[in-house]
Amino acid sequence: MKKGQVTEGVIERVDFPNKGIFTAEDGSRVVVKNTIPGQKVSVRILKARKGNCEGNLLEILEPSPMEREEPGCVHAGICGGCIYQTLSYEDQLRLKTDQVKRLLEGVILPENGAYEFTGSEMSPCRTGYRNKMEFSFGDEYKDGPLALGMHRRGSFYDIVNVPDCRLVEPDFGTVLSVTLSYFKERGVSYYHKMRHTGYLRHLL
Repeated sequence: MKKGQVTEGVIERVDFPNKGIFTAEDGSRVVVKNTIPGQKVSVRILKARKGNCEGNLLEILEPSPMEREEPGCVHAGICGGCIYQTLSYEDQLRLKTDQVKRLLEGVILPENGAYEFTGSEMSPCRTGYRNKMEFSFGDEYKDGPLALGMHRRGSFYDIVNVPDCRLVEPDFGTVLSVTLSYFKERGVSYYHKMRHTGYLRHLL
């Protein structure tokens, strides 16, 4: 496997933090972020060394059998804030539990003896559970209208308006919408990191 090569594979597992892993046809181990077990993906290799490769996700060729047709959030797929919105809560819990178990197994030494892994507890509150969020100001696309929300998936600059974000209570959406309208009406710009111009950065 060489840098720049495009390959395909089915994600076998996802390690923390969101690192999908599959085995390429030549036996190389390929790591690609923001994927779900069972997805068939197309990946461009960014780094390759001794059979271990890191790649950039180009396209999801086939969804995972675990994925639902209707994601849990209207912003899913565009917003980079949540990755597992197409999975049921139960599948999300299993995925995270496996990740935690592998992390523990990676640091617990055999000479310390066996340990009991008791799994994960289900949360009684599955939406609107966050009481603190940091939203970013930016533009929806290059030189586009002012936006306030989360970074677009795969983009360091573009911002997605997320008035219906399910991580927080609906009141947060109201605050986002009103704040965005206020600064749009007054023509206040976000801070351009490259140009060092503008004013607005974050809403905490």
